[in-house]
Amino acid sequence: MKIRQYNDSDQEALEKFMEVMYAFRGLTFDPDHLHLDLRRIPSTYQEPGGQFWIIADNDAVIGTVGVKILDSHERIGEIKRFFVLSEYHGRGLGRELMETAINFARERNLKKIRLDTRRQAIKALSIFRNYGFYEIQRYNDNEHAEIFMELDIEAKIEG
Repeated sequence: MKIRQYNDSDQEALEKFMEVMYAFRGLTFDPDHLHLDLRRIPSTYQEPGGQFWIIADNDAVIGTVGVKILDSHERIGEIKRFFVLSEYHGRGLGRELMETAINFARERNLKKIRLDTRRQAIKALSIFRNYGFYEIQRYNDNEHAEIFMELDIEAKIEG
């Protein structure tokens, strides 16, 4: 199991993974509308300067994270689709994904990275806080998000 950048051949396995992850949260995976970014990873993440990674066990996707560029002028990115299948929790995969995303943000000279999440994402919230994310005011219109966080990359480098 190794983190690698998404490529088009991952699409079918990625969508199966997302169906499981959203169902686990009591939500419906909607790749034609609400979750359309997952059908447009090259144009949504990679081409504007972000990236999307997966962890696979054989051919099955078991974890994901993306960095989307929110504001290229202000150098602000966003952590997206940070998920690890529950049966793989406790193996450090979430930390590896977060390290990958934060290191990428540093390499791209982003000043800040933001994210949104739900209160029930207890393990993810713990990881976010351990990496220095702090709560901020709502910055997007995600109706399912309850918590909004940010990491000051420059302060993290200096600190």
